[in-house]
Amino acid sequence: MRSIFFSCMALLIASVTEVSAQAFNGEHKYDGEHKNEAWGYFMGGNNVVTDGFGGLELSYRRHLTDRWYVGGDAQMQLGKKLYSVDAQGGYRLPVGFSDFYFDGKLMYNRYQRWKVDETVANISVTWETPYFNLRIGESYIHYKMLGFGYTEPLTFTFGTGVNIRPRWNSWNIGLFFRNYDDFYYENWNINWGLNFYTKVAKDMKLFAEFNVRPAGSMSQLASKYETSGKLGIKYVW
Repeated sequence: MRSIFFSCMALLIASVTEVSAQAFNGEHKYDGEHKNEAWGYFMGGNNVVTDGFGGLELSYRRHLTDRWYVGGDAQMQLGKKLYSVDAQGGYRLPVGFSDFYFDGKLMYNRYQRWKVDETVANISVTWETPYFNLRIGESYIHYKMLGFGYTEPLTFTFGTGVNIRPRWNSWNIGLFFRNYDDFYYENWNINWGLNFYTKVAKDMKLFAEFNVRPAGSMSQLASKYETSGKLGIKYVW
């Protein structure tokens, strides 16, 4: 009887330990097995400046250790004639059932339609829990056009999101609210959106996103500036 009791206790402890490990496994954390992550998506949408647009984005991340990671992204958008590249890296600090990510990014955008070059440097910290995330930071943004340069005041980065299921589930749906995307940071011009992912194979996920950007600053009643969507695949090895 005693042996049965201790066997049941050991099984219970093992189960709790497994769940705890899963709770630490956020969307960006190294899973202990796959050091490499690559993903790409097609995007498309409509805005008041260029009407319809579409393009392709490709990304890669390498987990150097359980805490440190580096990566880069590139995109090409037709319609907007926007070409972008960036390099980034960061550090993950686990705290309880959550993770803090301290990261930096250097980005270059070429707006070919208007012959504008944009250089961006961003540093941010993200708090990620199984259901909720919060991100804050600062961005340095410099434009160069027709031989003249302009630097914006430091741009405050913020964003938040919530999921209907814990992040370790094989599928999830979430809502987000932020003033940045993969290739821009824009003070008070907000993105509202819905995202989704589902596992389609052992090492592969399908993901999608839909967002709306109003033209005004923090105003739900402002006229629409842009709507867009993304559909892509993430692969790890």
